[in-house]
Amino acid sequence: MADSKFVTFNNGQKYPNLGLGTWQSPPDGSVYRAVKGALENGYRHLDCAYIYQNQEEIGKAITECIEAGVLKREELYVTSKIWLTFYRKDRVPICLDKILKQLQLKYMDLILLHWPMSFEQTDDSLFPKDSNDKLIDGKVDFIEAYQALESLVDQGLIKSIGISNFNVEQVERLLKVARIKPVVNQVECHPYLNQEKLRKFCADQGIILTAYSPLGNPGSTYFPDEKKKDLLNDPVIVRLAQKYKKNSGQILIRFAIDRGFIVIPKSVRLERIISNLQVYDFKLTDEDLKELMSLDQNYRTCPFSLGPHLTNYPF
Repeated sequence: MADSKFVTFNNGQKYPNLGLGTWQSPPDGSVYRAVKGALENGYRHLDCAYIYQNQEEIGKAITECIEAGVLKREELYVTSKIWLTFYRKDRVPICLDKILKQLQLKYMDLILLHWPMSFEQTDDSLFPKDSNDKLIDGKVDFIEAYQALESLVDQGLIKSIGISNFNVEQVERLLKVARIKPVVNQVECHPYLNQEKLRKFCADQGIILTAYSPLGNPGSTYFPDEKKKDLLNDPVIVRLAQKYKKNSGQILIRFAIDRGFIVIPKSVRLERIISNLQVYDFKLTDEDLKELMSLDQNYRTCPFSLGPHLTNYPF
C-alpha cells in the first residue's frame, strides 16, 4: 500500500487509513468469509471488538490467510476494544487475554476503550441489568481502565492505545493524566454528523479520529429508528457519485479520508468490501468537502439510548 493509504500516529506507528469494520457481522460463517475475502483482496486493517462476539471467526480467517502466505502478521493491523464489564484495573488484562485468544494473536496493534461509561463488573452478562431492566452503572472511571491499558503497552502486548465515543471534555480529562497519549478516538462520523469540533480539538492534541458508521449505518437493525435517514441517497452525495463515476459509499469513505480520518466501513458482501477499497484513484475537492460539511444535522445512528443514566455518558 502506498503511503497515502496510511496515517501516522502520535507515537510514530503507521496505520492503514481504511479498514474493514466487523460490527453487526454475524458469527455464522459470514464474518469469516468477509475477513478472508477482505485480506485476499488487499485489506490490511481489521476493526474488531470483544462485544461483537465474532472474534473467533475473525481469528480463524487471519490465521488461515497468514498460513497461506496471503500476508505476514507484521503487515496486518488489528484493532479491538475493551468491553464495559471489564473496566476495573484487574479486569482489563482479562479482557485483553480473551481478545488475543479469540483472534489467535500474540499482540494487538491497537486497543481502545469502547465507551467512556462502565457497566457492573461481572462475568454473568455483557449488559448487566437490574430488576427494572435498566443497565447497572459500574461507576469505574475510564481513567482507571486507561491506566491498565498503559501497563499492557509496557508489557509489549499492545502497540498503541486509544479511546472510542469520548467527547471533548472527556478527552481533555484523560490527557491531563495519560502517561501514554491515545492515538485515536473512534466515533460515529459521516456528513450528517461531521464531528468537526471534536476533530479540530483532537487534531490539536495529535489524536486522529476514526470514523465508524461512515455510510450512516444503512443495514443496521440494532437501533430501530422510524426517523432513519438515508445518507446513501442524499442528492448531494448521489450527484458527487455521478461526477466521479463512483458509488455513494465510495464518496462517503473518501469524505472521511480527505479530512484526515481513519475509516472503517462494514460489509459482509465481497463485492461491496472490494468496492469500498477502490477509493484511492480520486480525491474530493475543497468545494465538494465544503458542500458535504454543510449537510451536518447532528444525526446520530448510535446514540446508546439505553445509557444516558450511566456515569460518563458522552452525548
